[in-house]
Amino acid sequence: MANIFNKLVPYRSPLELFIEHTILCVEAAGVMKEAIKVYLNGGNIEGFSKKIDEFEDKADGIKIKVREIYSKLKWTYFNKSDFLDILHNTDSIIDITDDVLKMLTMNKVENIPEDVAKDILQLSDLVSESVIHMSEIAKELRLIVESAFSPKEVKEGDERVSVVEKEEHSSDILGLEIGKKLFSKKYEMNAVDIMFLNSIIILLMRIEDRAKNVVERIRMITHQ
Repeated sequence: MANIFNKLVPYRSPLELFIEHTILCVEAAGVMKEAIKVYLNGGNIEGFSKKIDEFEDKADGIKIKVREIYSKLKWTYFNKSDFLDILHNTDSIIDITDDVLKMLTMNKVENIPEDVAKDILQLSDLVSESVIHMSEIAKELRLIVESAFSPKEVKEGDERVSVVEKEEHSSDILGLEIGKKLFSKKYEMNAVDIMFLNSIIILLMRIEDRAKNVVERIRMITHQ
């Protein structure tokens, strides 16, 4: 009887799986931040990519489960296309962290200026914090749903959204400053290394952008 019931009513909700997915994003961003630190200090980062690959495999499994669940559910709090779009953005975060790790293994930049290295570390920290706050907002969404969208819970969710938006703005400013600083050293550094590091900066800013997209879509859901 239990097996029949599980087939009719999925055991885990899409929202629960989504939160699990955002936690994988947090772990991936943390590994990426540590890898960048090791890279800037001249260390070997080969092992970090394997960890990101594991997160990607788990994330793919979650996406499959969510699609299966939506094929069975007759009613949900959220529109299927909206929910899958949010999941696509969180999935992109893990993919981009993997892109960062793979790029770092392609080129070893020697003698990175200390001010540039410091700024890159700060940017990676800001990006990681934004992903953490994105995951917290996902957990807040569960509280909002469980409270039947109470104004109090919605307001607290909005406050967390504001935090992510401010962080995204700070990351954009810092990313642009690093880019300007890199290109100002065109007579001091190898041109290929400048372009390479700038590409890493752009990827980090893209992770931040994906986190903001998730947060904005969650806000749209809670204010429908």
